[in-house]
Amino acid sequence: MLTDGAVTGALLRELRCAAGIGLRRMAEQTHYTPSYLSLVETGQRPVTEWVLERYRVVLSDPVLDGVDIRRLGATVADPGGAGLSGVDDLAVILEKTRHLEDNVGAETVVSLVRGLDKTARELARHGAGGKSSAALASDVTRYRGWLEHATGRRATADRVLQDAAELAQDGAQRAHALSFRSLTARHDGDLAKAVDLAEGALAEDGVHPALRTFDRYWKAELLARRGENRAAARELAVDPPESDELPAGGYWYTPGFLAVQRGLVLSCMGRQAEGVEEANQGVAAMPAEHRGTDWLDTMLEQVAPGMVS
Repeated sequence: MLTDGAVTGALLRELRCAAGIGLRRMAEQTHYTPSYLSLVETGQRPVTEWVLERYRVVLSDPVLDGVDIRRLGATVADPGGAGLSGVDDLAVILEKTRHLEDNVGAETVVSLVRGLDKTARELARHGAGGKSSAALASDVTRYRGWLEHATGRRATADRVLQDAAELAQDGAQRAHALSFRSLTARHDGDLAKAVDLAEGALAEDGVHPALRTFDRYWKAELLARRGENRAAARELAVDPPESDELPAGGYWYTPGFLAVQRGLVLSCMGRQAEGVEEANQGVAAMPAEHRGTDWLDTMLEQVAPGMVS
């Protein structure tokens, strides 16, 4: 029996890649040959009910987490016909993919998230699920912007993150998008633009205390990189939030992460020994699954060359 065609081989391939599962491993777990699955994923063979079911079983834990793969396929194929359940499905995929990135790297998941971005924007354009689709579109677009940045496509990242800010439904989402745009500007060497964007993020209302604290520390880093250590110290003087509650869409803004950022600022201010000590304390306080991630090791390398988690 064949499926109704909503679930394409390309979608199966993107979900498999997002889960960090190679073609040979998928073949072993589904009891098909790699060559046959390759034909299915490239559209040269149909997605049968048996193939779909076996992919669903293999992907249920790392990616789908209870999402109906047929409904997901229908949402991707026809965003205009989706309802709130379609929005919820994409939100689950987004959250799972964020955590998968920590294990498999940005390059592995960026293709999937580009597809999610396109679908999320269409859901928002059609008003699927009410206001929640517009908020989801900003979240997905912001995450795609981060992935484009992390994989070296910074001009694309800046454009996508500008879209995320325009799609934002509140000050918190705008601040988050502006903060990420500031990061891209800094890596492009445009410190003036980076500071302006950081100040824009700090001007937004309704921002979670953890994100607000990070934005202050981030501005401190930018000022320190410009040699303005006194101004950087004033930003760094803000106390971290007392609650461990994390902002929506920002599971990494833990007290440990904020401590690592403080360490990075201190190092940029020429106080590397203090920075290393603070960063090490931050790493020790972070959840185990955050250690060893590309984004953390990138931060630590800036605290002190050769420093890893």
